[in-house]
Amino acid sequence: MEVASEGSTSICSHCDRAIPSSNIDLHYAHCSRNLKKCKICGDMVPKKHAEEHFLNTHAPVACSLCSETMEREILAVHKGENCPQRIVTCEFCEFPLPAIDLAEHQEVCGNRTELCHMCNRYIRLRERYNHESRCTGLPDTTVGSSR
Repeated sequence: MEVASEGSTSICSHCDRAIPSSNIDLHYAHCSRNLKKCKICGDMVPKKHAEEHFLNTHAPVACSLCSETMEREILAVHKGENCPQRIVTCEFCEFPLPAIDLAEHQEVCGNRTELCHMCNRYIRLRERYNHESRCTGLPDTTVGSSR
């Protein structure tokens, strides 16, 4: 908490904070002996914790799913939205699988539907062969939505 004083302030050349001029020498001695400015984020951190600050905040980390190396601050977004090995669910059968395999799976997913051009009905892929062999070709006026 800053205390209002009648004196002027000076800027500490180590931490760039405004310090009451009457305290600047004592502040600078303490500040320069104990604090270090992070070269990446500019935060003032205790010298004894500078390495720990770097490792916990800025050091590159590997994704535990795909091993790609990135900045720690984007790891959570990568794992949730961009990682090719994150687990996603097929919208047709709700089967969980790695995102990289989803498109190939959905091409052959038995629960995916396709429009039968003979009767105008949506038929599950796994039932298509049997349907086509017995389809009468009569149009169905109750067309359902495709998935």
